[in-house]
Amino acid sequence: MDDLPAIAELESSEFEPLAYPYFALRQLFDVHGSHWVVAELGGVVSGYALVAVGPARSAWLIGLAVAAHCRGRGLGRLLLDRAVAACRSGEVDAVFITVRPSNAPAANLYKESGFTWAGYEDQYFGAGEPRELLVRWLAQAPDRWPPVDRWDPRWRKGGHAPPGG
Repeated sequence: MDDLPAIAELESSEFEPLAYPYFALRQLFDVHGSHWVVAELGGVVSGYALVAVGPARSAWLIGLAVAAHCRGRGLGRLLLDRAVAACRSGEVDAVFITVRPSNAPAANLYKESGFTWAGYEDQYFGAGEPRELLVRWLAQAPDRWPPVDRWDPRWRKGGHAPPGG
């Protein structure tokens, strides 16, 4: 709870205009805060991974950020690894995350960490805000969720094919 103002400040600096406002972070913390991971350097919050564990043994990484002056030190990978490890120990079967297709550094981090492509939506956060959906299976993928064919027309929004094709 003591880190919440610093998390909100970092969230705002990294994700405006789509940043979670403080009040939303506070409510998310009340529900999911026990799953969050925070990195401090010199006593200052320098990054975070916000995890929301839901029903059906799934979780969402709803936020991951590293302060600009702390990038390039492996902090993002460490936060991601710790968040996934916490999900694994919490008996979560799958961790989901969305990423802006143009955010190659984040997409590469997730893919190098075992996340795979699971879908695409052209207006995930509204007009002009597309996102790729990625998943990291921590347990055997259930039979009811077959591998996603990115060319399946059910994944196309507005007649647009997903990026990368």
